[in-house]
Amino acid sequence: MAAPAAEEDAAVAEEFEAAMLGTKRYFDDEEFEKALPLCVKAAELRPDEDIARRCRVFALLSLSRWTDALQVCDKLGEDFAFERAYCLYRLNRFQEALDALSSVAEEEDAAKRARLEAQVRYRMGDYKTCADMYESLHSEDPDDSGLLVNALASRVSGGEPRQALGMMRNLEDLLESSYELCFNLACALIDEGKLAEAQARLEEAKQICMAELLQAEELAEEDASLLEDHEELAAIHVQRGCVLQRRGALEEAHELYNKVLKRKTGQSQEVDITVLAVACNNVVALRSEGRSLFDSLKRINVATKESLEHKLTRKQTIEITINKCLLLLQAHKMEEARRELQRLRDAFPGHPRVAITQAAMAYSEKNQKKCEEVLSSYLEEHPDSEEVLLALAQLHARQGRLEQAVKALEKLPVESRAEPGTLAAVVAFHQRMKSPEKAVTCLKDAIGYWLGKECSEADEETFAAVLKIAAQVATQLKDQAFAAEVFQLHLEKVDGSDVSALCGLVQALASTNVERAEEYAHRLQVPSYAHLDPEELEKAPIPKVRPGQNKKRPEGSAAEGDAAEVKATEEKVKTKRRRNRKPRYPKAFDPENPGPPPDPERWLPKRERAEFKKKMSKRNKNLLRGPQGAISTDDTAFRKQGPSTAQVEAAKDTSRPARGQGRKTKGKK
Repeated sequence: MAAPAAEEDAAVAEEFEAAMLGTKRYFDDEEFEKALPLCVKAAELRPDEDIARRCRVFALLSLSRWTDALQVCDKLGEDFAFERAYCLYRLNRFQEALDALSSVAEEEDAAKRARLEAQVRYRMGDYKTCADMYESLHSEDPDDSGLLVNALASRVSGGEPRQALGMMRNLEDLLESSYELCFNLACALIDEGKLAEAQARLEEAKQICMAELLQAEELAEEDASLLEDHEELAAIHVQRGCVLQRRGALEEAHELYNKVLKRKTGQSQEVDITVLAVACNNVVALRSEGRSLFDSLKRINVATKESLEHKLTRKQTIEITINKCLLLLQAHKMEEARRELQRLRDAFPGHPRVAITQAAMAYSEKNQKKCEEVLSSYLEEHPDSEEVLLALAQLHARQGRLEQAVKALEKLPVESRAEPGTLAAVVAFHQRMKSPEKAVTCLKDAIGYWLGKECSEADEETFAAVLKIAAQVATQLKDQAFAAEVFQLHLEKVDGSDVSALCGLVQALASTNVERAEEYAHRLQVPSYAHLDPEELEKAPIPKVRPGQNKKRPEGSAAEGDAAEVKATEEKVKTKRRRNRKPRYPKAFDPENPGPPPDPERWLPKRERAEFKKKMSKRNKNLLRGPQGAISTDDTAFRKQGPSTAQVEAAKDTSRPARGQGRKTKGKK
């Protein structure tokens, strides 16, 4: 009896070995669909064999069959807790995934668990915790640039672009080797308003990505144009379009969006759906209000599909849904707009953009009282909401309640009040309320805030903008002392070689402190004219400048050169010939036989033409006919002057019988 059992075990071992060899061969060729039956067979032959079970789970995960893989992991127990957590993460069951990770054995790789937990928290919208985890992982493994890419993405998605920029301040060398780092850094620069730098970083990201694609596809640099529509470049194109759109280059931005949205059919891979959603949203935002509403609604519906619920970031989801609400308002679909807003309120309760959108809906219905109530009630619960405070100030400004608008802006934190845009609005409100002293006080407070802060490079640009606003206001108010203070700060803190600021300082000090004005005036460098000969200038003709011609000439040009240029210009004008154009005639018109000339009065209204006869008006009493038998009060209204010829004409008429002639008399018979 022992011999048959041994033979059976040998046969099973042989089948198991063949199944595992086939599995390895298919895994090497990445043919997971063919490898899966062999994995199942190997697991059935030896259920306790760990390698067979892991091969089966690996094949299911590689085929993205998350539900089947989860069922297998549930049967296999705690040994596959990490794989089970990953399946839950891919099925968008994030809280269950976190709970499953907590049950993973401690002997598992801690870094692997931390990476999965960071990804789960990113999808849950816990961007700060996610960024901290990725930064910690990168400090342990600085060679892995992917961790830094994810850390940057988490900071930007969490509304912390300045922290993202600070993170990359000492790691700029890595930007040359990773287009993802350049791309995420450009996103941070966009949020900070540094659009020129962001555009330059996006160009670098495109070049790095193009080089990698050329190497992967084994193409020459001359064939780079063939990869312009590659799916890897789609996100860069959309982000470049966003930068151009914000900088006012709308046509170029529209071309980039269309390049992504109108890709050629039959291409190997499709663009990521999140990139398409952002492109659709940006195209809608590019259009003016009320234009192409049907197409805009169709595009925004693509960007708000349910399949995108867990793929877009929180910021992207809110922005796209709000744009859809505003489009529905423009299309007068109020009920649909309210439903979308309610879904947004349920998904993100207490978000300021939701309150602002609700107020916008009330304002569109011309219910300004309700609009103000919505914003005020939100501020009672969230008094530090800067977005809602700005919206409330804008509402008061539109209503002409400038004092209330200023009070709303004064509730902002000092760092927000000191920003150039907010500061300019407050100063303008004070000037319109005839309170210039309050405007100057606000400017001095903002200048004092920036002076007391350790300014970075970005802060220096902001401080320069604040000083520019202060200089304009001081010049308008003719406050020479304040103007001198502002110009001096600009020269000391921002740019000591600014000639315009130096001129402004000299002009301001000229009426308050003449000695200092003369001191600063010596720093002004007057251009040298030693190279010019006064005798030649006297003999040279006065150059003729046509209106609108204001071309700068190079320094050191001689008078003879100017005279020769003027002479050449005059000759060119004289020799310029007018191009004769062939006249265009109407259809079927023969210029040899033009026919009668057209009526010269054809362009005049009929009442102004010579042949126009005025119709009889009821208001003309002299021409009033009245009832039958009535005559005009003016006996000459309808007849010519002179004797009447009616009787003479009647007597001459012999064609008619006389009255009574030929008429039979009726009698009794």
